[in-house]
Amino acid sequence: MQIAERQKIREGHKHSLNVRWDELDANRHVNNKNYQGYLDEARMRAMRDWGAPMEEFADKGFGPVILNLNLKFIKEISYPEEITIESDLVLTSPTRAVFEQKILLSNGKLACQASTEWTLLDLNRKRPAKFMEVL
Repeated sequence: MQIAERQKIREGHKHSLNVRWDELDANRHVNNKNYQGYLDEARMRAMRDWGAPMEEFADKGFGPVILNLNLKFIKEISYPEEITIESDLVLTSPTRAVFEQKILLSNGKLACQASTEWTLLDLNRKRPAKFMEVL
């Protein structure tokens, strides 16, 4: 099955969190390595809330593998800020999907845009699984 165009398969997940003091760098804004942690957590929460927790994939012999990350930093995030991460999951091929995410500040301004391309690896066969069959 070929995907003629990108197809949103899950959308509109929101996850909010508060920035912690120890996540800041010497310039007193969130260190860029912490952005990835925020995005990772939002992805795992989205999958759980969408009824597809990663623990169940592991129990069935599948594991997520990140293929490509792209983060565009737009505005600094400071302490104490409450941020919201919006996530959509887009199917790009039978075996690949992209999480499209935005980190929003409490005033609604965009701080970061991110895309994470990933696959679900069949851990027994060591081959990518078809997303829609696993989901």
